[in-house]
Formats: sequence, structure tokens, C-alpha cells
Amino acid sequence: MRTTTQILPGIKAIGWVDCRHLPRRVDLSAICGMPVPILTDIHPIPFFDEPTCECQTKKDGGGYEDTATLKFLTGSELPRSASLGFVVTDVNGNSYLLGSLEAPRPVVECDHRSGIPSGDPAGYSYEIKHVSIKSMVPCII
Repeated sequence: MRTTTQILPGIKAIGWVDCRHLPRRVDLSAICGMPVPILTDIHPIPFFDEPTCECQTKKDGGGYEDTATLKFLTGSELPRSASLGFVVTDVNGNSYLLGSLEAPRPVVECDHRSGIPSGDPAGYSYEIKHVSIKSMVPCII
């Protein structure tokens, strides 16, 4: 089985969106090579340390399956909504969407950390995973 991994060179901005306001079938638009317009509010997430975002593609039967993983630390808690999606902008100005109107939606894991005085950061550590036929969809914001 062959897999490919795509890692962004650096993240400039992260924001959350309400997936209920996204266009239908953004995964199919991405497969066709069309960037998806984000026509809803993007709520910026202030982050610190070095966030990471990667997308792994693997062969699944007759097609492919993408698994996008976004990890970051923030000082504020995100809304607890079942329809949360994320827009990630890299240092080159390219934006990517993790999430869609249809299922499956991103899985959000949150750890609340108190840190230690010798240097561990306090705040919220988030890990977002999105599995779809096309994840990390190029978008226009």
C-alpha cells in the first residue's frame, strides 16, 4: 500500500466555521480541482507555539481516502458544536478547509493543560481529524 503525506510549511492563521453554512459536496469540488469559496464568517483562533497540519492519502479499495490532522495550542476554548469546521492558512497564503456540510464531520479532541512553571504551556491543546474522500480542501476566503 502506498501512502503520501502532505505537510504545510508553516501556519499563519487558523479559524473555525459553522459547517452548516458551507457549500454542498466540497470534497467533490476539490477532486475536480476547483477551490471552494467560504461564504460564511471565519472566526479567528489565536494560537501559540507551532501548530501543525498534515494530510495523509491512502488507497482504499477502488478509491482514495484522506486523513487530515490539525494540532494547535490556544488560550481559549472553542465552541462545542457538532458542526465545527476549520480553515487553515499557510505562510504562502494558501487556505485549506477541514470539514464539510455533509458527514463525516471533523473529530475535535481537546486537552485542558495547566502547564508547569518551568516552561510547559498552559491552555487548550486541540487535535482535529477529518477523514473523507478529499480532506484539506483548497478554499478561497
